[in-house]
Amino acid sequence: MARVASCLIVICSLSTLASRANAQTRPASSPAVMVEIQCQPGTSEQWREAFEKEEVPVIREIIQKGDVYTGFSYFEAPLPAQNTDFLLLFEIKSFALLDTRRPFPHWEALLRRMGPERYQAYEKQVGGWEKNVHVTILRSFKVQ
Repeated sequence: MARVASCLIVICSLSTLASRANAQTRPASSPAVMVEIQCQPGTSEQWREAFEKEEVPVIREIIQKGDVYTGFSYFEAPLPAQNTDFLLLFEIKSFALLDTRRPFPHWEALLRRMGPERYQAYEKQVGGWEKNVHVTILRSFKVQ
């Protein structure tokens, strides 16, 4: 009986050490929001040009401030007939950003920059190019 108890103690100790070692080698994580966009046929080039002209500069400004977004990447599908034309990955400072229902911070900044009428026209135009938009909340791990 004493041997069984000793073996259990050793096994528990080893599993605790293994989980600590695993936690120490696991890369740091940060919250992220992924947006997948499928454009209407023939509109992906227009969408990308408008996005790069109007939204990317605003996103850069917000990242420089460092209070909401900590990083941003976007990807374009290189082959036709894929379900996603663009993938936007917003690294955010905290999941607390998602606690209240509100537009993405760069849309709020874009509204201030453009004014309500121009912003509404922009959103209507770009929204017409989007066939499907899917948003996913993720945890991002950086491996170096």
